Amino acid sequence: MTKAQIEVISIILIVGIVFALIGSAYYWGVPLIEKRTTITEASVVENFIVSLDDKIVEIANSGGGEASIDIPDGFMQVIPYNYSGADNNSVVFDFFVQRQMVFPGTKVYVDTNDISEVGTFGDSQPRIITLESVPEFTGYKLIMRMRYRELDTNTTRKGFIIALNHGKAIDTGNKQVTISFGRSQSVPLAAKNGGDLIITHVNLVVS
Repeated sequence: MTKAQIEVISIILIVGIVFALIGSAYYWGVPLIEKRTTITEASVVENFIVSLDDKIVEIANSGGGEASIDIPDGFMQVIPYNYSGADNNSVVFDFFVQRQMVFPGTKVYVDTNDISEVGTFGDSQPRIITLESVPEFTGYKLIMRMRYRELDTNTTRKGFIIALNHGKAIDTGNKQVTISFGRSQSVPLAAKNGGDLIITHVNLVVS
C-alpha cells in the first residue's frame, strides 16, 4: 500500500468519525434541546398563571382597581363562576410542546399548597392549579387550569370565594387579559360550612 493510499484512507476514516460524532450529537442533542424548550415554555405559562392569580387576588382584596397582562403563546379561556360545566370558575390555558412532560391522563398539581375542593380561609390558596397532557399531531397539548374554590373559616361560620365573570359566556383570546373588580355580595347560609358565603366578583376580559 502506497503512502498516498494510506493518506486517502486516513482522510476517509477521519471524515467518517466526524459524521458519526455529528450524527450522535444530533440524535442525543435534539431531544435534549426540545425537552429544555418544553420546560421553558411550561415555566412561562406557569409564571403567567401565577401572576394572573396574584392580580386577581389583589384586586379582589382591595375592592377595586384594574390591571392588564399579556398572554404568552397559547389559547386562554375564562369559564364563569355560574357556568354549568365542570370547569366553572376557571382559567384554562392550552399550549403546544414537542416533548412529553406529563403522562396523558395524569393530573399534576402546580404551585398549590392544598388540593381540597374547599380550602381553609387564611391557610389555603383561593385557587387550585393543575397541568394535564393530551397527544396531538406531532407533539402534545398541555392544559393548565386555575380554578377558584371556596375558603371556609374554622372559627366563625363563613365562606369566601372569588367568582370569575358574571354571566354564562366563555371568554377566549390569545393576546391580553384585563382584570377588574366587579362587586361583592353576601349569600346567607350558602357556604359549605353552613354560614354566609361572601362572593367577590372579578371580571376577566380576554382579547
